[in-house]
Amino acid sequence: MNTKFKNITKLFQKLPGVGPRQAARFVLALLEKDESELGELGRAIVNLKKEIRFCKECFNVSAAPEAGEPRSNGRENSLCHVCSDSKRDKTKLLVLEKVTDLDSMEKTGLYKGLYHVLGGAINPLDGVIPETLRFKEMARRVQNLSENNELELIIATNPSTTGETTALYIKDLFQDKKNLVITRLGRGLASGSNLEYADEVTLRNALEYRK
Repeated sequence: MNTKFKNITKLFQKLPGVGPRQAARFVLALLEKDESELGELGRAIVNLKKEIRFCKECFNVSAAPEAGEPRSNGRENSLCHVCSDSKRDKTKLLVLEKVTDLDSMEKTGLYKGLYHVLGGAINPLDGVIPETLRFKEMARRVQNLSENNELELIIATNPSTTGETTALYIKDLFQDKKNLVITRLGRGLASGSNLEYADEVTLRNALEYRK
């Protein structure tokens, strides 16, 4: 097989969940595209980190500030549409593993509070330990949000082994925290499923019957 084809295939394999065959299919599909489409894709990838950032508060995906636009508090990262919405309920903070989980939750239209994206779940076998996730940032937000009002911290990690481990860690982390009520998503999510692929009805039931 062509050496350059192999090299490009290996680059695709660095993406999560992409194996050798799928990576090869990606490359073959791109070879069928026009030069203009490939150029557009290439420019989008080159400018990815310039045009898309993570929210400085919840770590949701956020657009980078436009040229000439003032940067909030001198920081590069801008607020996402949720954190910049003054109408959101600041007495609720829902903790998720991934940005895609947040997007699924928003589609239900039911939850009106704030979010915090951890960036994954605790999994020592894969090198994911608490220090590599955004627990420090979450602790800071919990402290700020619970200073004057009671805060409900809703654990919405996936019902998997790593998700359960992460949920227990969060409970232990804040077990003696005042002005804080810890809840979890209720029935509706099957064991081993992921929020990213759950339908809106299932997520709605999980939110409404959390405990």
